[in-house]
Amino acid sequence: MNDTAAAHGGEADINPKQDLGFLCNRNLADPGGHVWEAVRMESAGG
Repeated sequence: MNDTAAAHGGEADINPKQDLGFLCNRNLADPGGHVWEAVRMESAGG
């Protein structure tokens, strides 16, 4: 998703990538400058 944003005029990884093992997130900005955050979180059951 970040690579696609960058390829179309946005900016990828505007903040450092975060990987805590149970949670990962990345930020991007769309061409209009709006910031988006993609988050993946493991379920409580693992």
